[in-house]
Amino acid sequence: MRRFVLALFVAIVAASPVLAARIAIRIDQGVLNGETEDDVQVFRGIPFAAPPTGDLRWRAPQPARGWTKPRDATAFGPICSQNEHITMFMPKLPQSEDCLTLNVWSPNTTSAAKLPVMVWIYGGGFLNGGSAAPIYDGTDLAKHGVVIVSFNYRLGELGFFAHPAVLGENKDEATGNFGLLDQIAALKWVQKNIAAFGGDPSNVTIFGESAGGMSVNDLMASTMARGLFAKAISESGLGLNAVPTLAEAQKSSTEFATQMGVNGSDATALAKLRALKVEDILKNQGTLATEGHVAPFIDGKLIPSDVSMLFAKGDIAKGPYIAGSNSNEASLAPALGSDLEKGLSVFGDQLPKVRAIYEANGPLTDAEFARQVFGDGLFTSAAQALAGFAAKAGEPARVYHFAYVADHYKGKMVGVGHGGEIAFVFGFRGLGFIGNFASDKDRSVAAQTQAYWTNFAKTGDPNGPGLPEWPAFSTASQNTLVIDDTTKAVADFRKGQVGVMTARWGQRVGMAAP
Repeated sequence: MRRFVLALFVAIVAASPVLAARIAIRIDQGVLNGETEDDVQVFRGIPFAAPPTGDLRWRAPQPARGWTKPRDATAFGPICSQNEHITMFMPKLPQSEDCLTLNVWSPNTTSAAKLPVMVWIYGGGFLNGGSAAPIYDGTDLAKHGVVIVSFNYRLGELGFFAHPAVLGENKDEATGNFGLLDQIAALKWVQKNIAAFGGDPSNVTIFGESAGGMSVNDLMASTMARGLFAKAISESGLGLNAVPTLAEAQKSSTEFATQMGVNGSDATALAKLRALKVEDILKNQGTLATEGHVAPFIDGKLIPSDVSMLFAKGDIAKGPYIAGSNSNEASLAPALGSDLEKGLSVFGDQLPKVRAIYEANGPLTDAEFARQVFGDGLFTSAAQALAGFAAKAGEPARVYHFAYVADHYKGKMVGVGHGGEIAFVFGFRGLGFIGNFASDKDRSVAAQTQAYWTNFAKTGDPNGPGLPEWPAFSTASQNTLVIDDTTKAVADFRKGQVGVMTARWGQRVGMAAP
């Protein structure tokens, strides 16, 4: 009987979920109680700045308060206030204006470990997103011997607001680009605290996608972020687009305030703005498809001038740089409200010449031509141009193009959509049941991609044993690593098409194309 009871107990334990082991770490603010999951130590919901509420709404992030009793760090903090944009990768999550928290995954929290650190910046058009999204689970990347950090930053009108009443309140602070200031505050927290998690503060890589990739480029160009990271990866981060001016941002913010019933630019107007309900702000702010969309702008301090021009002049952070794009970035077009074929009108009477370049290897349908132009214009050309500028400034630079379509979707998709590489960077752990569709080939490509990314974080060179060679990118040797069913470096990838787009950039800024 005793043997039966013991056997039953063992069977029940074996069938039950494994309880995560708790682990405590002390940082400057106090003791954190995290947990160990699949041999990775995880700490969630750590405040890196004071809640940006009340009088701190539309202020640069202020220092986070400490705590005297051990703080539970097993649950994500709420994501920043936003209009819900529910997808299979971004489920409904708790949100709040009090959202400035971060998360850490570490395979070894011994302070002497000095592991490379990778800090993730999520996308979402500066309107949506959050570090609690399951697809950003850092466990699999951490298993490659790196510390992963993700954080929240303010979005929409709460994150990017250039109203004169706000700008005039604290002139010693870089104001307006509050979402980017949050990112810098998170990086400062990493510098101060990451050693307690086994990380090396002198070896930090920032990486992000879409708005996160744009943020990477902004931080590369900002003197305020210098010394806070050593390497950078911009995934689908654009780069040749015009950055809104301070005057344009002020106009947009003032119009928004007027729409909300707030006029003037004095302390009374500022008090009224801070008294607005979050739900009313969200209800009235712009979207990706409207002119009222908010985004980083040239404030003269954090972003001193057009980001592409700063890259072109070599006025960027020193260190290895990677930029890349996906094979169907046009999947983003509906969110932007873009009619791809109508958009071709920007070429005017030059359209036949442009089309001839695109059809050098055979005719294209109107839809396919427009789709390719969109992807090259916003993403493929920008990745090559910014990497070329970084290389010209003497920094190691590389370019990738992600074209591998997962086996389950082959024949159902024209290419890898905007953001489609993220699951291969982080692995399929956070995809839930969708991850069950991953084939052995999918998992092999994910392992390869993770190896490139983490090798780069470790040494500044993504190459390693068993990986196809990824050569550096330069104006003399324009190599792009095309990640596909067979991954290989391609010289002068889409040279003619990219040349069309960089020429348009050169015309805009008044200088020779890269």
